[in-house]
Amino acid sequence: MNSTQRGIWTGTMIGATLMSATLVAGCGKKDAGGEGGGAKPTPTEGGGSAKAAEGGLPAAVMAWLPAGTQAAWDGAWAGRLNLQTSGSMSMAGSPVAIEITGDKATAFDGKQDHPLGFKILSPCKVEFTEQITEGSMKGGSAMYGKLFVKQGDQLRVGSGAAGYRKGKAAIVCAEGSNDGVYVLDEAGTCTAYTQRFRELEVKPTTCAWSQEDGKDVLTIGAGDWAPKVYADGDVLMSEQFKQWVDEKLDTKVADAATARALTLAKIKEKDPGEIAKAAGGKVGETGTVPSLQATFAADEGASLLGKTIEVAGVYMNSNSSTSGGVTAYSVVIVDSKDSTKVTLPCTTKAEATGFTQWDPVTVKGTVENSFGEAGLTDCTISRRAAK
Repeated sequence: MNSTQRGIWTGTMIGATLMSATLVAGCGKKDAGGEGGGAKPTPTEGGGSAKAAEGGLPAAVMAWLPAGTQAAWDGAWAGRLNLQTSGSMSMAGSPVAIEITGDKATAFDGKQDHPLGFKILSPCKVEFTEQITEGSMKGGSAMYGKLFVKQGDQLRVGSGAAGYRKGKAAIVCAEGSNDGVYVLDEAGTCTAYTQRFRELEVKPTTCAWSQEDGKDVLTIGAGDWAPKVYADGDVLMSEQFKQWVDEKLDTKVADAATARALTLAKIKEKDPGEIAKAAGGKVGETGTVPSLQATFAADEGASLLGKTIEVAGVYMNSNSSTSGGVTAYSVVIVDSKDSTKVTLPCTTKAEATGFTQWDPVTVKGTVENSFGEAGLTDCTISRRAAK
């Protein structure tokens, strides 16, 4: 990239891939200039495994990249992304703002900035890279992908599957178990391009056009999990991708200040400590479920982890899971039947019996980190008198 413009981007991801090597997928020709998306692709013949320059896609595939894609990425975005150092992971991702300068970026997760790399990998996928500085993967890179299409002057950013068409020819980028780039030519030949470390695997596959409710639909591969993308003009989007676009999970905004403000607002809206305080929790106290969670969130559990405490609440439900022949039991308590947004999970050595929903109880156990919130382990539960 040779753009000198600065921008902000935030994205949503289904999963982050951690590798002990730097980014292995090159981006080939990143901006095709006058060659817009819709240039007819020429799949590599012969299938099998073929190395491309720097592990990137062939120029004929990159010719689908719409003109001005890099410029369209430049600007301010607000959305979601999981960073490998920003706390507990979630499938939806965490609010984050990213400032892009060419092939470098700085991500703001609400607390600190993270330096990232930025690269256009294919005509419908970008990737951010973060250097791992701690743990067994130190020295490697975490990579976060995001799918996109350029529709007119606007980028549509999401997850699932998306791409472009020109007549019967098409290109589709997919994630998950179908991760890869799929190219269909006018003659009906469909080719899958997938990355395996530094090698680009090129294999024949099936792609089939059909119609649903008057819309052209392209199915990639076969079986129940074969991705389907629906035509909207020359743009192709899966239902999942379209839903994420409609929900504006990745939205272009005016500037960096706006992106950061939106990020902080989203973090506060979903922050367990803020939710606990809104439910009546008091930082510094641990006797109720909201107070325990508010106190735990205040210092990320530093003052509570490993301590044995008692908490009063009401019994909401119990759960069990079995792995390797060993069954684990837990109960969940809340403050009251009218206050169930803030919960406390308690793992018990044996199944808790004799309780019905909303019974007043007291639990006692050792504080642990349960997906970023307080939980109790080696928990005992006893009935208490109602207030």
